[in-house]
Amino acid sequence: MPSVKAAAAAAASLARLYGPQVAVRHYNVFDPAVQREHVATLAHIDEERWPLPVTFLNDTLLFVGGLQPLKLVAVVAEQLQKLR
Repeated sequence: MPSVKAAAAAAASLARLYGPQVAVRHYNVFDPAVQREHVATLAHIDEERWPLPVTFLNDTLLFVGGLQPLKLVAVVAEQLQKLR
């Protein structure tokens, strides 16, 4: 599943479960505006030679080289439980 579709699927599931409490943002790293806004993060990804897509949760690296919506939903649910 392409990363944009995987992100949309995860966003839909998380919206159903948590409403506006959770936001999913998909960034096209080939977009010049995204490249300007996220210079340090993209440089780090390049230095580490991580394959795309790369998934972060609150600046913590979760997945490299793929995005599985169900796993992302599970990780977010786990993190939200820890906050309670």
